[in-house]
Amino acid sequence: MIAPTQIRKPENWQDFEKLCKKLWGEVWQCSDTIQRNGRQGQSQKGIDVYGMPKGIQAYYGIQCKGKDDYTNAQLTEQEIDREINKALSFEPKLARMIFATTANKDASIEEYVRKKNIEHIKDGKFEVCVSSWEDIVDLMEEHRNTYKWYLNNCQYKDTSDVKILFSNGSNICGIHPQYIKTIKKTVLKEPPIMPESLRKRGLSIELWRLLQDNNMPNKKLLKKTPDQSLYNPFYQKTDYRWCKLIIDVMNAGNTTLEDFKLYILFDNADDIEKIDTGFNYNNNVLVSDSIRAQINDRIDRERNVFKCSDGSVLYEPKKPLVQTDSEGFDLDIIPQENVKEINISWNFKSRDYHKTGKLLIKVEPDYEENLERIEVDDINEMVEDEITIRPKIK
Repeated sequence: MIAPTQIRKPENWQDFEKLCKKLWGEVWQCSDTIQRNGRQGQSQKGIDVYGMPKGIQAYYGIQCKGKDDYTNAQLTEQEIDREINKALSFEPKLARMIFATTANKDASIEEYVRKKNIEHIKDGKFEVCVSSWEDIVDLMEEHRNTYKWYLNNCQYKDTSDVKILFSNGSNICGIHPQYIKTIKKTVLKEPPIMPESLRKRGLSIELWRLLQDNNMPNKKLLKKTPDQSLYNPFYQKTDYRWCKLIIDVMNAGNTTLEDFKLYILFDNADDIEKIDTGFNYNNNVLVSDSIRAQINDRIDRERNVFKCSDGSVLYEPKKPLVQTDSEGFDLDIIPQENVKEINISWNFKSRDYHKTGKLLIKVEPDYEENLERIEVDDINEMVEDEITIRPKIK
């Protein structure tokens, strides 16, 4: 038998309402008459499920409160008061109101409900009770029909889920485009010092400085630029602002995700200067047309990342994603200057499943500092440092 702590909570509020109707129908021995109250969107006056227990000539009502287990959300006193006030107008008048919740047991809430119950009984109103998830599991174990039904229909029900994360396992990552920061600093020119040997020979300092000023500057040896002709087509400078994003797609459910597509959309297109998906056709004129066509046909067949006309990126692999498996793809971007954060919306679509979410890129540039000293003769010629920033392209 499955331990109570191993019984999974319902995936959604619809399944939880079904469980409450089935369970209390068995508890009250009124499975054929217990009902859900109205339909979604209608005023339910604080009651989701109601029935008349066997042997009792009055209605009992259930308020189903599904809570997100991952945030440990609990019932609040304000919620209880609000739903009780609604239930006071339920017709015909209730004899008992039960708060059924997927939240875990909470001593303070149970105490509050007990006090409300005594207050209501004294005022001639309906009783108030609360059943937390542990209480519901206990009831299911005592009522085997509901227990077996839940295990077969909800506990092991197929669920689809997907997680879209960066390669660091988070929905936030940092990138570091590289720039060159040039600092121009003016400094006073230091007067040249005449060698002692020339001074002893009687050469005046004025004549020696004049000779120094008339010297021709040494010519720098210039590095020859590589030939960028037809015969060296692969030479190009490297732009160090390019940043690689690696995005993982993980099957977090227990179904196979087939025929799926993932759209990556930059919320503000102006945040991105360039995008490169890494797929380029072969246009080398030194390769024959037939060979080039074969190469490009293989690229088309293997390609799974595409740039769309709206600025989004589409990831469309050829094979399904089985349970617990994951796949990744990468793309390169150049962020615009002065952009600190880039927000991404993703949209996952498969044959029978759809999910959306968000990713965040934090832009933290790296700067390579370059100091340029400009010598001046007079202190009045000195100016504040001039700082310029340009992309690192070499």
